[in-house]
Amino acid sequence: MLVCLGILTTIGCGASASDTSSETSGPGSESGAHETDETGSSETSSSETSSSETEGTDTDTDPNACWTDLEFGQHEVLYDGFSGGSEGIAFGASDGLLYASSHGRVWRVSADGSASEFTSIPHAVGFAAIASGGFVVASIGEFGSPDGAVYAVDPSGDASILAAGIDNANFVVIAPDGSALVSDDLDTRIFRVTSTGEVTVVIQDVPSPNGMGYSPDGASFYVASTFTQQGQLTRFDVGPDGLPIEASAIEIMHLGMGSTPDGIAIDVDNMVYVAANLRGEIWRIDGSVSELSTGELVADELGFVASLAFGRGPGFDPCSLYATQLSDPLLQRVYVGVRGSELYY
Repeated sequence: MLVCLGILTTIGCGASASDTSSETSGPGSESGAHETDETGSSETSSSETSSSETEGTDTDTDPNACWTDLEFGQHEVLYDGFSGGSEGIAFGASDGLLYASSHGRVWRVSADGSASEFTSIPHAVGFAAIASGGFVVASIGEFGSPDGAVYAVDPSGDASILAAGIDNANFVVIAPDGSALVSDDLDTRIFRVTSTGEVTVVIQDVPSPNGMGYSPDGASFYVASTFTQQGQLTRFDVGPDGLPIEASAIEIMHLGMGSTPDGIAIDVDNMVYVAANLRGEIWRIDGSVSELSTGELVADELGFVASLAFGRGPGFDPCSLYATQLSDPLLQRVYVGVRGSELYY
């Protein structure tokens, strides 16, 4: 998720608890009514279609089959009704529903586009599902203040602080041993947080780390750098302990100045998808490349696209990316035609 800088402070990023106190039960209305009939995006694009189209899908016979209603790179609106932009996204490990963070709350979104509040965490941004059915959630804190934290959320939505001391906790990914790796894009470090709240540094020096993820075989680890001139994606080898080895770092993609790489997702073929936030684009690259590449454009005109997650569970396409958007109150689906890699829970 993109940390709020001056250009973004007017679009709902980094809302305080007082900013969200009026939202009581529904993301699209202070009165709590769910506005699930707003399916048109505020942006127009030749590659965008109306939401809730499921014709041409094969999920009735095979839940792992790719849907066939969109072409590669086409996108549609799944939900439009948050009170502001959305940031983190993940699918629940136990219920297969989509969860997204917006304005200090994590919302649960069903395949039919209806949404309800799951939990409230101040300044919630990135998060990851865990096997118990809960989540590990990063709270980025007040902008300009070193007050970030990491929360543990149980399946019922009860949240408690797991760890403090990560100034601008941003993106979360679960390591093979069940610990959480947490980035801070205003730092150069990536942290490991155990289930007991112990915090250690896993990577000391990677520029402005944000989105992270493991390759399908667990042998590589990828980090997107947000506030850099190169807009790089860096690959690390993974050690026997399941953690990235800092000395193995190699930059495999440069998206360039102003691309602000944000969240990432990885498919079963080890293609790494990167949200280029301020450009409103998604790019991808073969994670095993040996030379620096510019990658391949997947989709554009996506607003300030923030985080990505492959579909999981009934009613969601396993071969589409589901994306949050920092600039508009909606979630989008982007078709890529290949299943997402299984995540570590």
